[in-house]
Amino acid sequence: MGSVKDFFDKKRRWSFLKDEIIDCYLTPYITKILSTSRALIIIDCFAGKGKFDSGEDGSPLIIGKHIKSVLENKENKNIQGIFIEKKYADDLRTNLIDYQNCRILKGTFEGNVENILSLDLDSNIFLYVDPYGPKSMPFQSFEQIRNANFTSLEVLINFNTIGFFREGCRVLKYYEPFSKMEMENDDLYEFEESNNLKDINRIANGDYWKDILIDYKNGKIDMFQAEEYFTNKYIQHIKSLFKYVVNIPIKLKTINVRKYRLIFGTNHEDGLILMTNEMNKGWKRILEQDRAGQRVLFDIEFPDSSLCEGFNLEDDILAIIKKTNGELLMKELIVKLIQKYGISFSEKVYIQKLKKMENSKIEIERIPEYTPGGRRAISMDYTKYKIILRLK
Repeated sequence: MGSVKDFFDKKRRWSFLKDEIIDCYLTPYITKILSTSRALIIIDCFAGKGKFDSGEDGSPLIIGKHIKSVLENKENKNIQGIFIEKKYADDLRTNLIDYQNCRILKGTFEGNVENILSLDLDSNIFLYVDPYGPKSMPFQSFEQIRNANFTSLEVLINFNTIGFFREGCRVLKYYEPFSKMEMENDDLYEFEESNNLKDINRIANGDYWKDILIDYKNGKIDMFQAEEYFTNKYIQHIKSLFKYVVNIPIKLKTINVRKYRLIFGTNHEDGLILMTNEMNKGWKRILEQDRAGQRVLFDIEFPDSSLCEGFNLEDDILAIIKKTNGELLMKELIVKLIQKYGISFSEKVYIQKLKKMENSKIEIERIPEYTPGGRRAISMDYTKYKIILRLK
């Protein structure tokens, strides 16, 4: 296992990927939220130093630059960033010195939950949860924040599921399988040596993980299955907090092990669609940079190609409409497709498919039927038209 003392010496491929995603998402998200004239508070729950020793920006500086852009250009400047950090708070303060509306809370995420709950409830909250390892991330903290009933709440969690199993092995003293989970030199974690069984249960919101790990230790399942079973259980708990959840696995193709899970939770359809579009766009941009030799991602596979094995998008669309008595709003269909395929496709792909199916497989009704200029509407923009899909 790597040592966390070297975590911020240089920016690793995983950090490039995660930071690319949040950077892509924040621009349209901030614009949309601030258009409501409500306040926006972006909380980086495990902020770190803010900048890597090699000079690359970490998530605090990425967030800080978005806030700076708003303060310089937007009419609604009611935006702030809160950065929670215990170990590297002094470094973080130095790196954020030139950024306004950026506040540092020293300590752990769990230890600052009360400070989060004291914020103006008439605010929109975005939580970015990216710990160095599965530590100080009890599920109850998410429940407390959700139950505060802020105007809106969205969360993007980077859950190192393999790291969680490593810590579980340490706590249960399963040293043999622990060694099998060693992955690569640039995989660095920070664990609380004082962690005990109760602490691990609080992260998982239950002890269901123990049975999964025991089955893995006894050879009943492999690591891939163990990670899959655990993730599915954990996602069910997240779904108790949010109406819409996107689960994005990041894995190594060579050994087929999912190392990280990016988990996005929101209660709004618009948030789900926006995050999906931006994650898909960000991933394509990373692939282009990789192919051009601008960035080396080696053998990361993302998004999960298994979701698309044997799929037929046209058949899925017809099946979904059929289940809703043959009629469905286009926006509702897109939400259902995202819930099935995650970020494998952008909204644009679904719309293009619907256009090809119009008049042959489905009928599309647009309300109003005519444009302001008197022409028959052909738009697929559900923000301007009520678009109803029907089976022919």
